[in-house]
Amino acid sequence: MSDLRVTNLSGRTAGTPPNLPEGAISAGVVTATGFSGSLTGDVVGNVTGTASSATVSAGLIGSPSISVGIATANLLQPQETRFRGVSEFVNRQNGNNVGLVYQSGGSNIGFTTTPTGDITLNVNQIPVTSDFADHALTFSVIVSNTGTARSVTSVKLNGYTAPIKWAGGSLAAAITGVTTTNGTDIYNFTGINTVGSATTTANYIVLGSVNGGYA
Repeated sequence: MSDLRVTNLSGRTAGTPPNLPEGAISAGVVTATGFSGSLTGDVVGNVTGTASSATVSAGLIGSPSISVGIATANLLQPQETRFRGVSEFVNRQNGNNVGLVYQSGGSNIGFTTTPTGDITLNVNQIPVTSDFADHALTFSVIVSNTGTARSVTSVKLNGYTAPIKWAGGSLAAAITGVTTTNGTDIYNFTGINTVGSATTTANYIVLGSVNGGYA
């Protein structure tokens, strides 16, 4: 084994770098003004610039700004649990049927005006895959009454009419003293999967409560 001690290596042609067809091994620090090509192995230190693609990231630290299209995560662990502001879209409808689509990116809140009879809440596209097992659902219906107090009497989950367990033991008990004939009432529902399996919405029961008298 021989040692080569030089200050500079240059290509045979001026302005061109020398080729190392068998590669090079450095036991010390390699300093370069730029790097072109694929990089395999661990990098220690700061990396700046633009990468055309990156398949695996060990971690991001500091305060980087990241812009992506869709981010998929198995677990999100925020260090800060306070929110500066939260709002939710309200799905405004008319009549005796309120329709909400679970996976639409829309709303869990329906607002119905001018109902003429009993109201049905229809919630569709609830996941029935194994990764949705042991989940609970929450929905609300805001009812604007015009002369007669109207009630949400039925909740359908993907077409299945789920049994409702009302606060106080019955719908009559839940609405006594809280509804109004010319004002707004809020019907709150929590769907609980009592079996665990998400293969069918028949595994859900619904807990219902009423806030009202907002004249």
